[in-house]
Parts: sequence; C-alpha cells; structure tokens
Amino acid sequence: MEELIINIKALKDFRTVSYYTAHLRLPLWRIFSGTKWNGIPFFLKSICRHISCLIEESGLSQGEVIQYIANSEDNPSYFFVSQCILLYGTSQNLNELERYNIADRATDLPADITIDVGILSCAVACFVLDGNRYSDWDFRSIVNEERFAYQTNDYKLTKVSNIDFNQDGFVYDGKYYLYNGFIDREPIEFLDKMPAVFNLMINCIDLEAADFYLRLDERLSVPLKEANISHFLQFEKFRGISFRFSDTKLDKLKNITVHYNPETYDKLLMVIKKDYDVIANQEFWHIEVEQLPFIDRTESKGNIKTIFVHGKYYPVRRVFTHVDFTINQYPFEEYSEKQDDHSNKEIQIDYYTTKECHYKVWCVENIDISEELWYKLTSVSLPSTYRRLFDEILEKM
Repeated sequence: MEELIINIKALKDFRTVSYYTAHLRLPLWRIFSGTKWNGIPFFLKSICRHISCLIEESGLSQGEVIQYIANSEDNPSYFFVSQCILLYGTSQNLNELERYNIADRATDLPADITIDVGILSCAVACFVLDGNRYSDWDFRSIVNEERFAYQTNDYKLTKVSNIDFNQDGFVYDGKYYLYNGFIDREPIEFLDKMPAVFNLMINCIDLEAADFYLRLDERLSVPLKEANISHFLQFEKFRGISFRFSDTKLDKLKNITVHYNPETYDKLLMVIKKDYDVIANQEFWHIEVEQLPFIDRTESKGNIKTIFVHGKYYPVRRVFTHVDFTINQYPFEEYSEKQDDHSNKEIQIDYYTTKECHYKVWCVENIDISEELWYKLTSVSLPSTYRRLFDEILEKM
C-alpha cells in the first residue's frame, strides 16, 4: 500500500486535484458519510481512473486495500468510511457486524464478494488526498500553476458580470468556481447563502454598473452541470437521520444520529426513541442530545462530564412538554468506549451513565414548548463549537 500511495502522489494531476480539494470546506472522507453512494464527484473522476489502474497493477486484493485505509492511525475517520463502502459498494449484502469485523481485520473480505471498482478507487483517492493536503502556499508556486481561460489584467483578474454567489463558490459562464482560499466564507447572518464580503457588495454596490474583477483560476472550476452546489452540506452528516421534527421518518424504536467535527474529533449524539402516552393516547418521542468531546487517551484519566439535553416531543401536536438539562459523568474507560462508537462492544455510543451520575440541573415540564423554543434552549445549552453540529442534524445550515 505504501508503494501504491507513492505512485498515486506521483500522478500528473495529483497536485492539481490536491489544490482543488484544499479549497473545499470539508475533508473528502465526508463523501462517504451518507447511507448511499452518489457517484464519484467530477473533480475526482480523472484521478480515480488512474488509481483504478494502479490498484490493479499493484497486485493488492480489495480486502487488503480496504483494511489498510480502515486502520489508519493518522485518520480514524476511514474506519467508518470502510464500513460505508462495504454497506453500499459490494456485490453481496453484509450485515453490520460483518462489515465491522472486516474493517477491524478480525475477518477477511469473503472471496466471493467484490467491491465496486469506482467506489474503491474513489475511497483510495480521498484517503491519499486527505492525508497529503496541499500545503505550498508560496505565491510564486501558485501563480506559476494557475490556469486562466479568460482575458486577465496585470494582476491576473478578469472583468466579470452576472455572478451568482453561493456559500462555497460562485457560478460564472456555465461553470462553478470554488472561492479562492484567501476569501473568508463566513456569512453576515447565519443563514446567508454567501460570504459576508459579497453580500455587502451586491447589497451596497451596483456591480453591473461598476467594473468588477475576480481571479478565475480554472483549477477551481467544474462544469455547472457537474456541480453539486445545493448539496455540499449533505457531507456534513456523519451518520444517521436528519431531524425535521414531525416530518422525521423513524424506522426504528431507537434512532441514532452522530455528527462529527473532523478537526477536533468531537461528536454530537442525538438519540430519538419512540414511546406512547397512554393517558393522552398518542405517540411521543424522547429526544436526547449529548455532547461527546474527544479525549486524549494518553493524558486523560479522571471522570468525563458531558452536557445532556432531553425533551419529550409530541409529533402530532408539534410541541414539547418536557425539557431538562443534565450533566452526565462517566468513568474514563467507559467514556472512551462510548466515544469510540464501536457497534460490537458492550458499551456503545448511546450508553448511559448511572442514575447517581446523571446530574440534573434544570427541568421544565407540563406545559407546551414550541419546536423553535426547544431548538433555542438546546442550542444555547451546548458549547459554541457543538452548535454547528446541532444545526447540521436539524439541517439548519
């Protein structure tokens, strides 16, 4: 595998693709965090064709490839990626335990099962690109490698008009360009669809009357028909359902969603459990949101405390009748297993602490609480770094 990775990094278009992915807001492993395969993204198609050939030439089995990326110490996210691949990329169905055991090297990939070549090559491409992020930000290198399709001035800017600004890029002349990496993409308001700087421009300046210039590096563009502009945020999802209040489709009695910060490895857990109110004669749901901070196993040894918000939601009435705020305390070893999220261990991610360590701080009940107020109460109860994860689960991004 090490030789294969060296050969991939030596591919002619590796540096260009690496430059493109450095301008994406999210790591590439998120492409595999859904429950179904949506195809190879356009910007990876060319390099994936080459990687597919390199895998075949390497003599490595598909099982060896999948287990190598699954057990990377540098990027543990690919342990879950490998299980997603085994979920929707194999010639025969494997159950959850079988997928986990293959990824964990406890068993081999059965000889009669093959992985879709496109999915496997894309996973390897993402693994290598995520592990070898573009880092040459010397302007002399960048300028020397830029590609321009339109007339530029002395500063490499192109006069443009009719720009459609979006959150992570803009549309121009039938193409979708990622924003230059030096543009701050933060919006003015949380739900704004574009960076603050362009929001100010279009609201305060008549750009059609002014001369407006942009740096149009073709390395950051894809044909508009190949762009996935409106769905980039789906890659935020780690695993599980999105919560849309009464519109949520619950297939199980207990439904687990986990969202994940790829920079810190912190997780946010939402558990939704169906229940029935015999007095009111209607179904209600227990909705539990818990903060799961990443801990350094080499340093942390004491008890671990997490924030836990619980609510009782009546989907027919679209109200909550109970919200409580609790701090959970876990012994170090038990929390480590919980946060690791290994489905075949005794302690799973939805494991609860003992009642004496379930430390309630406040509770409001026996009154109708609106969906919006529940959202606000839960959001402000979480540390700021977890609020984005919470909004991802509710698709408020």
